[in-house]
Amino acid sequence: MAREQYQRDYRQQYKDQVKRVNLTFSLAEHRGIARAAKDVGSPVAAYVKRLALEAHEGRSSAPEEIAEQLADLERVIRTIANNVNQMARHSNRIAHVLDEQEVFLNIHALQSELKQAISRAASGTGSSDEEGGS
Repeated sequence: MAREQYQRDYRQQYKDQVKRVNLTFSLAEHRGIARAAKDVGSPVAAYVKRLALEAHEGRSSAPEEIAEQLADLERVIRTIANNVNQMARHSNRIAHVLDEQEVFLNIHALQSELKQAISRAASGTGSSDEEGGS
């Protein structure tokens, strides 16, 4: 009798702490979700739960291809910041800017490269070798 009471208490406590949600998908929706879950190596229920929680928390995991493109964008931004920092350090060291126009040309070239990288990322083409460079 004690075991039955224990199980009853356990089930009641579990129901108080956890809520179950049932979802209905069309066949096409389920196929798409199942395919995506299989691609990431996760059961369908766990995959849907993860996506729902990420959306609820305002974060989402980017597909690997987009993550790589974002890494490329981060590299370009770091390059720009490094170049601007080097120019500022050099100008401070010699107490003036030797060629103001050259600084703006370099910044414009870096800005163009960044815009191209963003365009590639937005269009999903990815490769940074597609453009002829600046």
